[in-house]
Amino acid sequence: MELTRLWEIIRRRKWIILQTLMIVTVVAVTGSYLTRSSYEASSKVLFMPFKKGAGLEFGKIGLPSLTSIITTSTDLSVNKVLAISRPYIEKMVLRLQLRDRQGQLIASDKLTQTVAGFSIREMIFPLPRIGVREKEETSILNIRAVSSSPDEAMMMANTLAQIMVSENQESVRAEYRHARIFIEGQIDDVKKEYNQALSEITNFRKRELTIDLKMETKLAAEKMAELLKEKEDNIIDLAEARAKLGRLKEQLAKENLGFLSASTLQKNPHIDVLKRRLTELRLQLAKAKSDLTEEHPRVLSLGEQIKEAEAELKKEIVVYRSSAPELTALERQIVSLEAHLKGVNGDVDKYFRALGKLPDKVQEQAGLDMELNVGQQRYSSLLDSLHRVEMAEASTLSEIRIVEPAVTPISPVNPGKAKNGFLGIAVGLAFGLALAFIAEYHDDTIRTAEDAKEFKQIAMMGMVPMFRGTKRPLISTKDPDDPLCEAYRRIRNYPSMDNGSVRSLLITSPGPNEGKSTTAVNLGISIARERKRVVLVDMDLRRASLHAYFNLPNHIGMTDILQGETSVDEAVQATAVEGLNIISSGQAFPDAGVLIESGQVGPLISELTTQFDMVIIDSAPVLVKSDALVLAKHVDGSIIVIESEKTTRQAARELTDILAEADIKPLGFILNRFSIKKGQHLYQQYYYGHHGGELLVAERG
Repeated sequence: MELTRLWEIIRRRKWIILQTLMIVTVVAVTGSYLTRSSYEASSKVLFMPFKKGAGLEFGKIGLPSLTSIITTSTDLSVNKVLAISRPYIEKMVLRLQLRDRQGQLIASDKLTQTVAGFSIREMIFPLPRIGVREKEETSILNIRAVSSSPDEAMMMANTLAQIMVSENQESVRAEYRHARIFIEGQIDDVKKEYNQALSEITNFRKRELTIDLKMETKLAAEKMAELLKEKEDNIIDLAEARAKLGRLKEQLAKENLGFLSASTLQKNPHIDVLKRRLTELRLQLAKAKSDLTEEHPRVLSLGEQIKEAEAELKKEIVVYRSSAPELTALERQIVSLEAHLKGVNGDVDKYFRALGKLPDKVQEQAGLDMELNVGQQRYSSLLDSLHRVEMAEASTLSEIRIVEPAVTPISPVNPGKAKNGFLGIAVGLAFGLALAFIAEYHDDTIRTAEDAKEFKQIAMMGMVPMFRGTKRPLISTKDPDDPLCEAYRRIRNYPSMDNGSVRSLLITSPGPNEGKSTTAVNLGISIARERKRVVLVDMDLRRASLHAYFNLPNHIGMTDILQGETSVDEAVQATAVEGLNIISSGQAFPDAGVLIESGQVGPLISELTTQFDMVIIDSAPVLVKSDALVLAKHVDGSIIVIESEKTTRQAARELTDILAEADIKPLGFILNRFSIKKGQHLYQQYYYGHHGGELLVAERG
């Protein structure tokens, strides 16, 4: 949307914007003065989680680690939730004796609820509130307390911080206490197991008179490892040789008369010679066939030679498949590897039997040694852990530190009268603009020529600008160079009217008060200025108005003529404008439609066209009465007057549908009371400096 379009919407809907701005601003300022002042105090606490159980990883010796026993939270967000939990808030309420207006202790949920949960009364007379926020990318929690008393706000923030510190310290100390009790119980069990393992290994040595068998076992194990490695390598080599043999056999199996690998031709020169000879014979046969018949002796001889060469080549290929040098070498290699593997397997079995002959006491002794070592390690580690836990329990500190205690606030944070006022202005302006654009979106009126899309079947003859002036602005009182005069001159000179074929003209509009009568009068004045005799005929028999433009009586007129009570000459009245005459509507008639539909209208118009150069008829609106549809059939042309910002697109669509059904095609339409400031019209550039003082408001007529 162009900026000029936006500005035009704002200018046109300025009263919506101003009223909304005023209402919202007044509400914001009034609410600020009605609301009781609130003070805010904040304290900051730093959360530094300890590395609990450092160096006490029991999992390595079959026990749970200390970190699984000590379960205090290390999550900053969890501590934030704990800070505003019911137990913490209730302790703060009891310490400070926070009470509501009825003298009761304030419920914890009342202190932590947001502003959205307050009633109007609580917004004007607010209860204390407290909340906790995380500072981004830090381990700091910010405790914010709000109260109508600055001292109370300060005490709330500091008290909750102190409760967080003490509760966290007690929680850590309790966890260490539980860990100590757990470790002491584990020490007793491990001590019994260790003593039992020590006694068993002592009895074993006395009973078995054992010697050091570690060296023997080590040598046997190393030899076994070497044999297993050799066996593994032998198996791999054997698998590779077999794979090569398989691939070679597959390659040899694919070779035939049509396909012989380069390797085969290179390693077997005889096959290469036969292949070349066969190729040469085939070329000779092809050449002979091109020159000779199939039964020619030369052709038959070459065919026999080719068959013999193919048979010999096939035989040689079969022989090569079974006796290729590579094939023979791989088969010998596989036989050698299989024999070597058999020997290695024999050595492995021999050493397995040798290891099996070692005394079972070696394994029993190793098991006893392992149990003794594990028991010794567990016992020593538990004693060390118990000492550390006892020291940690005795010197336990809170993981939370108060890094910035709250101080008594000096000025209130709410209501901020100036801030609320500016906020009210901003919100009111935004809301007003939104309402303006919503109203614009739902506005169905036609404002410019571009908006009159429903009249695309009808040509636009011109636009009449807005003017400040009398109730019925007449161009007879204005300078000929005036924009209003120029607008009607342009309509008068429209091609369909300027060719002399239009002697009678009907002026109507979709609805009432759209300026059709004023248009008829000013168009008549403009034509009369060309020294032509013009008569204005008021056929809007229900709401006559033409006589009022010239301050003429309405005693006799069209109703009298159509009833045969007077003649045309008697009804015609001269106006102050030279060449312009008028026939008023005359006395009111009960059913004006009957007069218009009578057969006298057509002859009457024909008679007037013989006496005057131009007959201009002002008729009732089309969407109100059907008079214009009847009259349009007796005139040379019709003009539709639509008012900018009044005529709706729906009315335009209904009008075009009605005209189409009546088979009436008007000369065109006129956009009346068009705001020059609202469009990019040439009037704005040429006339604004000279007549700008009048190009503001149009009057209805």
